[in-house]
Amino acid sequence: MGVLPHLSTVFIPEQLPAAAIASRLLAVLLLISINAFFVAAEFSMVSVRRSRISQLVSQGDLQAKTVQQLQRSLDRLLSTTQLGITLSSLALGWVGESTMAVILAFWITQTPLSAAQSEALAHALAIPVAFFLVAYLQIVLGELCPKSVAMLYPEQVARFLGPPSLTIARLFNPFIWILNQSTRLLLRLVNIQYSDQVTYSRLTPEELQLIIRTKAETPGLEAEERVILNNVFEFRDVTAGEIMVPRTQINAIPLAATFGELIEVVADTEHSRYPVIGDSLDDIQGMVELKQFLQPLAHQQINGDTPIRPWVKPARFVPEYTPLHELLATIQRTGEELVVVVDEFGGTAGLLTLRDLTTEIIGEIHEPDSETEQSVQLLEDQSYRIKAHTDLEEVNTLLDLALPYSDDYQTLGGFLIYQMQKIPHAGDRLTFADREWVVLSTDGPRLGDILVRSLDLPPPSGRGPNASAAAATDSDGFPLS
Repeated sequence: MGVLPHLSTVFIPEQLPAAAIASRLLAVLLLISINAFFVAAEFSMVSVRRSRISQLVSQGDLQAKTVQQLQRSLDRLLSTTQLGITLSSLALGWVGESTMAVILAFWITQTPLSAAQSEALAHALAIPVAFFLVAYLQIVLGELCPKSVAMLYPEQVARFLGPPSLTIARLFNPFIWILNQSTRLLLRLVNIQYSDQVTYSRLTPEELQLIIRTKAETPGLEAEERVILNNVFEFRDVTAGEIMVPRTQINAIPLAATFGELIEVVADTEHSRYPVIGDSLDDIQGMVELKQFLQPLAHQQINGDTPIRPWVKPARFVPEYTPLHELLATIQRTGEELVVVVDEFGGTAGLLTLRDLTTEIIGEIHEPDSETEQSVQLLEDQSYRIKAHTDLEEVNTLLDLALPYSDDYQTLGGFLIYQMQKIPHAGDRLTFADREWVVLSTDGPRLGDILVRSLDLPPPSGRGPNASAAAATDSDGFPLS
């Protein structure tokens, strides 16, 4: 604010014409409006999204083009708005307080008090009341209201105030240059490098991911949308080896197989693509797609005894440490929807399809007509039957546990083998993390189903210690041997 007039300098006229009152108040409101203009211009130009302005410019919006020009020289714009705010505030302090003081003093003298009392009261109250009144109007009308409007409607305010702001910036350019040079000189004296370019901290991927996870920051996002966006950010950090179909679950076709044998495998597994192997899984010769046989089959050019060798296509091999975003780009470029994942020794570690990649982003897609068994089933006694190939992270999430991770295993079956330090047989048990883990079925060295029950749950009445496991296997048809 400006310098306050001394109490003795307040001139109290015997009468104040209406025109004088109106002109003085108009001057105060005009200065507050000028201050509000610069505040709104500053906040709107900083808040409006540059991507939206670029879109409007591409559509031929002249006002948006002006806003874009101001945003490209944001340092000059901010200096202009600060200069305008400072000058209008100083002028308001100089004109506004004395004006309001005179008006208030005149009103006090019109009270039924004696002349001496009213004059003393006017000198005592006029200037302090005028100061707080002008400060109140300046803060509310000149600062807070325009800032709020600019933050709520940045695009509209920026487009409306853009042209006059650009004109004022050009008029103030000589003064801005002098101020910037003075700033540069003063900062150089304290060994601070001055830059004309205004740099703003941009969101890092981690910060943006945190915003997406925080409901208060993104109230408009549904839970499913939040999960998908979070998966997109985590996609870059996941490798092919983490989500591949492991070697033990690969359904392969021998190179010497016939079309009839292929159809039998398709009927059992319901896949559309298969790797073709020679002597072993480490000798993958290529791959076949079921759709390759549709046209020859329609023209009766093949039968059940037709060899599949002529339809074998080359397979693509990728290391198991390949990031998923690189693998997705490769699949998009080549159109190959099935790749073979190899380990550091060149052996087959697993398979990965385009569906595996999309599942990592949007989640598992369950087909309503599929007869494939669920990986996790909740039993009547509140215990769980879980497939051994279920990812350990999924088990931790489901059971609210913190089972330790290791490079030696990724699935529940691998975890149990690691903890037991042997290949378990059906009926073997492990107590870990206040849970009892019972192997229900095996297929040679491969584990099938695992029963997980809390140690706080008593076994069903009338049964022995194996009752829970037996009940699960008997009722659902999974024998223990």
